[in-house]
This record gives sequence, structure tokens and C-alpha cells, in this order.
Amino acid sequence: MPRAASARRYAQAVFELALENRELEKWFDDLTLLSDSVSNQEFLDFLSQPRVTSEEKIRVVRDALGDSVGPLALNLMSLLATKNIAHILPGITDQYQELLDAQQGIERAETVTAIPLDDDEQRRVTEMLSAMSGRDVRLTTRVDAEILGGMIIRIGDRVMDGSTRSRLQAMRRELAERR
Repeated sequence: MPRAASARRYAQAVFELALENRELEKWFDDLTLLSDSVSNQEFLDFLSQPRVTSEEKIRVVRDALGDSVGPLALNLMSLLATKNIAHILPGITDQYQELLDAQQGIERAETVTAIPLDDDEQRRVTEMLSAMSGRDVRLTTRVDAEILGGMIIRIGDRVMDGSTRSRLQAMRRELAERR
């Protein structure tokens, strides 16, 4: 929980700074690049080493990222590295994306189906969710054969489970209760 809370606080601070400077998209691009950089395990391991001096970490961060991100994003990365918490960058990026989406009136949704949805089905689900939420919906899809059939939809903090697996489990519980 502390990691998520820290990521949320950093994302909120970055978002306010980006909003103030009218650099919302630039910051998102920078955060994405920073998150990608810590997906390199060797780089992340180096930044997480408590025995490596802060000065050395800052030098390596500046050498590695150079001019590919803005100076404030570079400072953020250096700060996280000196605190040995660079691993929370993907969480910061995710939280920032949520704040950016909310500011732009975008709702993210995910569907899970047993078989892939075709383009027309994706469009219909997106339109239905947009009508329900009153917002522009960006849909991601995922396939999970274990749900057997139907669909699970996650939008915001709501989950609509219309999967065959959950219906069968409900029937099983109901039959067990009748005995």
C-alpha cells in the first residue's frame, strides 16, 4: 500500500506542475519514457543499490537519459533514484494517466472475453459504455479462455461480470445451499 500511495502522491504533484505549465502530454511522454527505462532490470538494480552514492546515481541517470526527457522529469528520476524508489515509476505513470484521463473526460475500460472481440463488437461495447458513463471511453481488450464465455467489463472501479464461469459458480452455490 505505501508504494501505491507514494506513486499517487508523486503523480498528483507532477500532474499539478504539468497543468500549471500546460505540459500535460509532454509530462506523460516523459513519464512513459522513464517507466520504460526502469523496465531494464540492470538499470533498476543499479538505481536501487543503497551502497551507490546519490551523486553516482544522478550522473548515470543524466548520462542514460540525457536530453530525451525534460529537465524536471530528469530531476524526478534523480530524486527517486536517490531515495531508492525508482521502481515506483510505472505506478506514477499509471496514476498520472488516470489524472490526465479524468481531466480530459476520458474513461478507461477493459473487457475480458473467452475469445477475441472483432472490431464491430469492440465498437458496440465502447458505445454502450460511453452511453452508460457519459464520457468518452477508451477500451482495451484481453482474452482469458478460463471465463468460458460471456464478458467481464471493468470501468473505473466498477466490475460487471457476465462470464459463464461466474454464472456456473453461482449456480453451484445455489444448488449447494438447497441441499
